[in-house]
Amino acid sequence: MGFASGPKPIIDAIDLHFAQTATANLQASSLTQAITLSLVEEWGYNNFFAHTEAVANFYRKKRDVFDSALNAHLGGLAEWYTPEAGMFFWFKLLLSQNQTSDLDEGDSEDLIRTKAYEGGVLALPGTVFLPNGRKTAFVRASFSLSTEEQVNEALKRLRTVLLKERGQV
Repeated sequence: MGFASGPKPIIDAIDLHFAQTATANLQASSLTQAITLSLVEEWGYNNFFAHTEAVANFYRKKRDVFDSALNAHLGGLAEWYTPEAGMFFWFKLLLSQNQTSDLDEGDSEDLIRTKAYEGGVLALPGTVFLPNGRKTAFVRASFSLSTEEQVNEALKRLRTVLLKERGQV
């Protein structure tokens, strides 16, 4: 049991993979099936569905808080799309005031791993998620466990670090 959300070409590739490996992927793990069956038997379908809706709404509100805080603290200093699913925001830091193209976007690695961390911000530089370790200005941050106050404080701190990096403080 599971789901995937993403751009159509990626979902199509996942579907193709499952179609080509159907004999190896005939079912979800036995443990996942047993847990799901127990929940549906105990709660009933309607309560199980209501629970999944409540969880989705809970995380949607957390996503909206993070999106609002990004606008408030990093508007004009970063670019992002609001995710439709998941528990992470991916955003691209505009590391230079003079950036003229995506080719010179810079690298968020040192800023996130060192300067932001020292400033009390915990996030991951996008390069750790790339198969070839290519440099990127992207950052991944989780919004699932943080309170509104923590999100605002973290993004305020990241703004300060970024402005220093850009020579604007």
